[in-house]
Amino acid sequence: MQIGPDIYPDHHFLLIAPNLGAEWLFDAARQYWERFRPTVISNFRFVALVPQGKTITVTVVARRDIAPDLAAQMTMTAPNAYYDPLIYDSFEDAKAELNRRAEQSQPFGAPMSQPTPTYDPNMPIVIPTATRPPGFITATPEFDPNATPDEPREEINPTPGPILGG
Repeated sequence: MQIGPDIYPDHHFLLIAPNLGAEWLFDAARQYWERFRPTVISNFRFVALVPQGKTITVTVVARRDIAPDLAAQMTMTAPNAYYDPLIYDSFEDAKAELNRRAEQSQPFGAPMSQPTPTYDPNMPIVIPTATRPPGFITATPEFDPNATPDEPREEINPTPGPILGG
């Protein structure tokens, strides 16, 4: 199993250190996330659930004060994962580096020897259908996708009473 800053892994995670605010994710890492779509995690417990044999990279955005603790936690939780630290004390510096990586298509700060996965427009999209719990009351008739416009439609009747009873 080969892993490093130039190989795109099976699973890519992004962890924003717990002592940083939400703006580090929603502002500083926005372009990075939109370009590479890593799974955002708040701790390393989720990484431990990845099956053996899969390659893992965890990009960690942290300040210098907590970075060694996060590295130790990841080593204990997922010793087979590649640790990609982004250690910046300044919000602007972290944002600039994340944006640089996104613009240059370098998710781990180095040119890729293996291309990053891209969206395939020919891949079928499966939209899950909603299921109703037992006893659910609706005033909307069921939609039949095979029905023709000439078939008569069911009449819409209001629900029999208030949901809470009484």
